[in-house]
Amino acid sequence: MDFKKRCNKAVAGHRTPKVLASLAALVILHTLTFGQSARDDKKLLEDTRSAYSTLRRQGLSEIRASMFPNWPLIFKGLPAAQRPAAMRLASRLRFSIIADREGHIQVTHQVVGPKPPKATAETLDNLAKGVELSATGFLMSWAPFMLTWLIPEKLDHFVMQEQASGYVLSFTESGVEVNVVMNKDLLMTELRTAQGTVKPTLLRTSNGYVLTGYEANNTDPVVGHTELKARIVSQDVSGLTLPKTVLLEGASGQTPFKVELNFANYRLKRVGSGLKG
Repeated sequence: MDFKKRCNKAVAGHRTPKVLASLAALVILHTLTFGQSARDDKKLLEDTRSAYSTLRRQGLSEIRASMFPNWPLIFKGLPAAQRPAAMRLASRLRFSIIADREGHIQVTHQVVGPKPPKATAETLDNLAKGVELSATGFLMSWAPFMLTWLIPEKLDHFVMQEQASGYVLSFTESGVEVNVVMNKDLLMTELRTAQGTVKPTLLRTSNGYVLTGYEANNTDPVVGHTELKARIVSQDVSGLTLPKTVLLEGASGQTPFKVELNFANYRLKRVGSGLKG
């Protein structure tokens, strides 16, 4: 074998490991690409929806109920001498809620007894508005997990990113960018928007995850920064899981608050039927 052939053979011999390494890299890349493409994000999205015990999926179309604030707790900060008068005034207020499967929420009140003087009526109205604001805020946080949907049913554009601990789902709803963080069991641990975050506490049941509380941070140009912790005690009403008692505690700006709301006298409307007690 002449010198030229020996050199060519030697060069070929040195190239062989590099060629094998390149082939191995291509195989690994192909495997990774195949693994990524094998994940069906639309199925994962549907599995996430199905993992939650939404009343909408169980056929509920509307909720109506009476709501009773815990007045002694609300008036706890008042001087002792003022509490009896405040309690007598508050006892004239009656609250009711309506929430439906489309996410519409309404909290209203009425004043029982004789028509109050103007000053008393204004005081009652201000007191009622504070309770209604707290109740509406709670129901707006509760409904996506328990009544309506957190992930829109028709979601054509979304991004599902896989991480070591789980997934991050990103989509836009009504012009708001939403990021949902969840673990491998599809349990949601955090919701993020430009306005703030919600960290739910969820309990796994035979019907799916049920909301038992949450922590929220929100910044509003009018109200300012609000921090809130909610604890929810649920009850079974005609086989459905609905709020019984809700404790809301936190601060709006520099003002602390603590509100307890109790729900009773439920009237439920199912798809294709009327209201039932």
